[in-house]
Amino acid sequence: MGDKMNTYRSSIYILIYLILICVNTSTYAATIDVPSDQPTIQAGIDAAQNGDTVIVANGVYKGEGNVNIDFKGKQITVKSENGPEETVINCLWIPNTRGFIFQNEETHSSVLDGFTIRNGVQEFGGGIYCNNASPTIKNSVISWNKAQRNEGGTGRGGGIYCFNSNAIIIDSTISNNIAEYTYGGGVYFDGTSEIKEGLGLRETRFQPKLINCLISENTGSGVFIQDFASCEIRDSKIIHNTLRGVVCTFFSRGDTQIIGCEIAQNTGGGVEVSEYSILKINDSIIKQNTAKYGGGIYCSPSGNIVVSDSIIAQNIATKWGGGIEVFESKWGDVEITRCTITRNTASVSGGGIYVYCLTSFTLTNSIVWGNHSDDRNPEVYVSGRGIVFRSNDIRDGLDRIGQEPDGNLFIYEDNIDKDPLFINSDRGDYRLRQDSPALGMGPQTNVGGALSVVPLGKRLVMWADMKRK
Repeated sequence: MGDKMNTYRSSIYILIYLILICVNTSTYAATIDVPSDQPTIQAGIDAAQNGDTVIVANGVYKGEGNVNIDFKGKQITVKSENGPEETVINCLWIPNTRGFIFQNEETHSSVLDGFTIRNGVQEFGGGIYCNNASPTIKNSVISWNKAQRNEGGTGRGGGIYCFNSNAIIIDSTISNNIAEYTYGGGVYFDGTSEIKEGLGLRETRFQPKLINCLISENTGSGVFIQDFASCEIRDSKIIHNTLRGVVCTFFSRGDTQIIGCEIAQNTGGGVEVSEYSILKINDSIIKQNTAKYGGGIYCSPSGNIVVSDSIIAQNIATKWGGGIEVFESKWGDVEITRCTITRNTASVSGGGIYVYCLTSFTLTNSIVWGNHSDDRNPEVYVSGRGIVFRSNDIRDGLDRIGQEPDGNLFIYEDNIDKDPLFINSDRGDYRLRQDSPALGMGPQTNVGGALSVVPLGKRLVMWADMKRK
């Protein structure tokens, strides 16, 4: 009886001790106001302890202590009082000046919330620099910054640069930034790899996230991912950038994903996967992009890509592959399933899809209809081996496709050639009517985003946002 009572008492003491720890932690978490408690943002951070919050009042902050702001590894929140419209970090276009620095193994508990960061100039990360650090960046505007190409350098990440980082960037706008060497006008992700024990395989260790962000009007690519980095891009718009919206290249072999996104009106093309990289695209719209090759999606000889439940529409290639180009695929695998590929244009060949494959290309349960090219392959051009078309609706069928199926190098099974009966293709509504012969084809989810089709001056008529409604 005595032993049981002692055990019970010990449990009670431990519980009381834990409660006191929690109470003390919350009791001693401080709030530091800038500029009333500390004169600069850096001074506020320097005075803070883990768990504290630095609140920054409305104003334009510039000069020493308010630029090149270093979190110094602290797990704190630095938050504007009234959001990015009211709280601006102005770097004044002074060389080697940026907004914030994370370089001391900061974690997701290091939070930057609610700032506008502009006019920064640095070789890596004009606005924000993350090196071996993984902060949370939210509700912010990173704009008009520049990754400057110094002598012998490159200039990467006009808005944000992340190296070896699991940063979470959420609910933010990254716009009008410049990368002088084209690497990530908006955001640049880079990383190292490690050898998996016993197998000798290199593995990506880092996967930053872009969630519900707008990445637009940047000079260079919108998002550039390379060197064993990977990234999850979710529920975001990547539009109006001067090069490709998203580039995944140079051994980006992690779980890079684009989910529920709109990639539109980028003048260097929509998406590129190249140089032994792997990319998955799901539930997204890739539209109205323009490039020399692969207006919507370009896949190089060693790129690996899976695209599912997506719409690829109204893209333009001045050469081959208005919607998708798979060029001389020798080591990569490409899988397109449950997609609608329509109203794309190629000046030379393959208005919808251009495939020159030597390994594996598979198109299943998809609709390829109403595309255009100036030669005799308006919908699809294929050449090579390892090509499988199964259960698709393809306008003109095998006519003008470029290669005869042989059941071996090119397999063509259970495909149809019937008008899919879009609800209103002239207005960009590519859902299918109830009497469509292609009901089991095309996206089987409510594809996220809005598909702009009819310009009215500078305004674009949008189709229904089916996913979010």
